[in-house]
Amino acid sequence: MSWGQGVKAVLGAFIGVRKGAASQDDQALKPWQLIITALALAAGLIAALLLLVSWVTR
Repeated sequence: MSWGQGVKAVLGAFIGVRKGAASQDDQALKPWQLIITALALAAGLIAALLLLVSWVTR
């Protein structure tokens, strides 16, 4: 699995949009790699939101 494939799969799941052919390709990905990628992207999203709120409330 390439890192880019995992990111595309997780971002597609976050948004809720994936094409049928792409979801078939995702079956080759290992679950632990997807979990780590999802946790990292979720942490990045939370950090970005916290920074945005901190910046807006100043």
